[in-house]
Amino acid sequence: MESYMMVGSFMGIGDLTTSNMLRRSGSNQLVLIDFGLSFVSTLSEDKAIDLYVLERALLSMHSSCWNVMDKILAAYRKSSKQWSATFNKLAQG
Repeated sequence: MESYMMVGSFMGIGDLTTSNMLRRSGSNQLVLIDFGLSFVSTLSEDKAIDLYVLERALLSMHSSCWNVMDKILAAYRKSSKQWSATFNKLAQG
């Protein structure tokens, strides 16, 4: 999650799904592997879209991991200065 938080703070990933993530061997660090649709953005709406796409992917492909999105949002809240605006956009759907 820390990898996404660092990258997600200044980029719109565009295709943030678990298919585009690898877990680094020997750690819990996630590595994003596909930046084909990425772009530089500081807009809270772009970050909310990434989080929404990730949430949908987790629900559809990894429904047994019900608390993962809560952990991602908690980590994002800790690391992002745009947390409030991003969360408001995410809540608007």
